Amino acid sequence: MSKKCLAAAALLALTSTAVAQAQPSCSGQPVQYDIAYLGGTDFTVTAEFPASAGLVDLSWRSSESAPDGQAEFISRLELRDLEGAWQTPAYLGEGSWQPVEGADAEYDALRYRLSATHDRVVWDIGKEEIAYRFDEAFYFVGSSVLIANYGWSDCGYEVDFDLPASWSSVAAWEGSEDDGYHTTSLNDLLRNIFVVGPNLEPQTMKLGGMEVVTLSQRALEPAAAQFQSLLGDSVSRYIEIFGSSPVDRYLAVFGVDGANDGGAFAQSFGQRMPAPLREYERLMWTRTLAHESLHNWIGITIRPESGSELQWFTEGGADYLTGKTLYRIGEIDEDDMIFILEGQVRRFLLGRIASGPISLAEAGVEKQRNRQLVYGGGALFHLFLDAEMTANQGAGSYEALLRQLYENADEPYSFDRMMTALDAGSDGSASEIYGFLNGPFNPFAVLDRMTEIGLPTAAFGPDELLVRFAANGCTGSREAACMPGYLAR
Repeated sequence: MSKKCLAAAALLALTSTAVAQAQPSCSGQPVQYDIAYLGGTDFTVTAEFPASAGLVDLSWRSSESAPDGQAEFISRLELRDLEGAWQTPAYLGEGSWQPVEGADAEYDALRYRLSATHDRVVWDIGKEEIAYRFDEAFYFVGSSVLIANYGWSDCGYEVDFDLPASWSSVAAWEGSEDDGYHTTSLNDLLRNIFVVGPNLEPQTMKLGGMEVVTLSQRALEPAAAQFQSLLGDSVSRYIEIFGSSPVDRYLAVFGVDGANDGGAFAQSFGQRMPAPLREYERLMWTRTLAHESLHNWIGITIRPESGSELQWFTEGGADYLTGKTLYRIGEIDEDDMIFILEGQVRRFLLGRIASGPISLAEAGVEKQRNRQLVYGGGALFHLFLDAEMTANQGAGSYEALLRQLYENADEPYSFDRMMTALDAGSDGSASEIYGFLNGPFNPFAVLDRMTEIGLPTAAFGPDELLVRFAANGCTGSREAACMPGYLAR
């Protein structure tokens, strides 16, 4: 398993094969992180914790302009042994270090210098999942800048900042009485956003019992009201579908870039878009915002046991339900919905050609390489499942099944457990649809199935597609009256 996959699995499961021997008991003593600004783009990070052994790790993704990934921005790392002496650990590569005496040697503190110059790198997954300059401030994802022992599975965490008087911090973690933050989960510590710097002006709103904090770069502040309105409408709909919010506090951070992209985390998401906003791009950033916030339910709460084998379900499900939700709350129209559906079919067909004869689950192992198959195939799975369940069980049955998955998400889902639950709720339709999408590549069969569910689809090759609505006696139209019931308002 690559370090990329190992780190993802470690953060999801709070274990790692590399540190299985290091399971310190915190016994009520938290891991204390102190992050201090030195000036320019430099910070120091110090952590004190119960005696630990094994590796310390940093999330790691290589890039052409940063071959050693996020580790290139770390220097002067030291571990403190139990005698109080600071020592430079041995670097094992791919963002992993161990004490010079070996993996069994114990230590109770670490410190290092962080250079916040991540903007110099073009990251394959997008800088909103790593770090970047946020006007005069700094945006960070914890896993990319906080070195930790992945054996700290039963610890609490406190984070304090030593910043200039004119600076402030905004984070997804719960605030503490001393103006710091705390959390009880290693995953929540590492898989969340924090921003530090001057001139930060977060906005807060209440959605049901959830506090939603938004923060925008200066060039996007004129659109802040639009972001809040869309978040309010879409998240309120998600709460209605699933019955509740899984978190009390949620952070959404909007940054400026030349592309529309986003990344979801434990109680937060980061999104980037061009500024100023252009009306013709509205559908792009609207879909990204609604998709990433939906991951709070599908992907973060309904979560995979493995970091890869359910990517098709969580990413494709978020794509499908995002489009349906945006239409039902009146954020997009029928033409936009057709555009989204055409894109999902196109992605699947092109993904099948590009990725070859691998299953949707296998495609998630190399998600970026198989992106079209993961997202397109997953979206079609949810579309066909919704149509099939609505025809057999009535309106709202698909959403009821998602809610049932959510209510039983105390433990992560393995592939087998997920399919068993889906089949139980759909009378076996889930396995039939999954098998259909994984079967021998037959684009005409996909087009026929689209037609059967009231979405007649014509194609010239796998890339030129035309979807129409053909419910309620219509032969093929863009009109709302012809939309199948499982999509209609």
